[in-house]
Amino acid sequence: MMNRDHINKTLEVATKLKKVMQKKGLKRARAKCPDCPEKFIHGSINGSRGHLHMTCECGKYRFME
Repeated sequence: MMNRDHINKTLEVATKLKKVMQKKGLKRARAKCPDCPEKFIHGSINGSRGHLHMTCECGKYRFME
C-alpha cells in the first residue's frame, strides 16, 4: 500500500513534467527519475483534453490523469 508521501511525490513529479511538456509544446518526453538517476520517467500527453500518462523505468512512479 502506498503512503501519502509517495502519492504527494508522484503528483509533484507529474505536475512538473506536464508543465515543462506544455511549455515546450511536446506530446512525449522523458526526464531523469528523481530517485533513480540512471533511469528515466517517460511521459506522454494524450487525448483531446491533454491527459498525462507517465511511468518510470524502475516502476516506482506511475501516473495516469
